[in-house]
Amino acid sequence: MKRNVFKDILIGCTAALICAGIIVFSIQYQKSFLQIFIGFILFLFPFTFLSLFKTKVGSFIFVFITTIITYIVSIYMFHDFWLGVILAGIIGGAAFYFRVNKSKPFSPTDYKNKVKL
Repeated sequence: MKRNVFKDILIGCTAALICAGIIVFSIQYQKSFLQIFIGFILFLFPFTFLSLFKTKVGSFIFVFITTIITYIVSIYMFHDFWLGVILAGIIGGAAFYFRVNKSKPFSPTDYKNKVKL
């Protein structure tokens, strides 16, 4: 499957500009770096490996943990946490979209058979 290179570059540039904008916004308005970092770390893995949550158990675990985290964040009013979640969504989503596709492992015997033909 061949991808449109221009589209990929445009998506990457847009994601980088949005991430930079969020970081500049956080610095400008003195947001908590610790809350942003925790939100980023907690949600980077789920956004990067979205394909792992196609099963009932995986979906249950993801939604359960997200609900508990949302409750804790709401109770303690960690509003800057969501900036980290947005960053994780952008970076993890890009990693999920631009992931390396599966390929067949190299087999020396198959190669030798092809060369003989």
